[in-house]
Amino acid sequence: MIYFLAAFILVFSLVTAIVTYAYLHQKKVVQLRTQLHEEELHRQQAVFDALQEGQEQERTRLAQELHDGVGARLSGLKMYLEHLKAHTRENQALVAEIYTGLAETLEEVRAISHNLQPMVFGKGLEQLLQEYVGQLNASDACQYDLQIYNPLGDLDRTVLQHSYRIVSELLNNIHKHAQASLASVQISKEGPLMEIVVEDNGIGLDKASTNSGGIGLNNIRSRVDVCKGMLNIDSSEAGTTVIIELPVNTAS
Repeated sequence: MIYFLAAFILVFSLVTAIVTYAYLHQKKVVQLRTQLHEEELHRQQAVFDALQEGQEQERTRLAQELHDGVGARLSGLKMYLEHLKAHTRENQALVAEIYTGLAETLEEVRAISHNLQPMVFGKGLEQLLQEYVGQLNASDACQYDLQIYNPLGDLDRTVLQHSYRIVSELLNNIHKHAQASLASVQISKEGPLMEIVVEDNGIGLDKASTNSGGIGLNNIRSRVDVCKGMLNIDSSEAGTTVIIELPVNTAS
């Protein structure tokens, strides 16, 4: 009995040791996989942030070139045409047509330059969006409305940058493609989350566009992912509603 008991204890201890070793080894493997996954996510985040920073720098360069180069030359040509229009009796219709086309081109260059220019971070999201919506209302038959229901406060810089780009991209899509007469942006902040709702009464998106999306929609999805947020798109022939939830602090 003593030998049997000793053998049982020995076998039990051996099995226990093996099970414990297997458990600890599996736990270590899981921890390692989790660590590698988190490191990969951080690496992807760093790569995307670097790409976005490069994109913002390129936007700055292009905006400056448009404003200082093309814009300045167009302004000069416009001044010459104003003088020519005032002193030339012949070809008045042609001069007027050239003048109108040049003025429209100059306004478009200014709009492109403004949209490319990265945000001035001394401004809040509300002021930036008010300025953008004001520009759209001045140049589009569609009526755009902005509603911010409670103070947004100081947002994380990443959230400020991406939320502005997200909303401006959505409104730009409405301006170009929706054929809408009404569009609205509604923003509210409750605790750690900010909700953005962009709606229009346009022709809607087809299912293929909603699922796959073009460059603009894919950029919006990427920005939402970077901010660790959620995106939902509901579109029909009666219009499109986009609902986005973003944490106000991406570090959390």
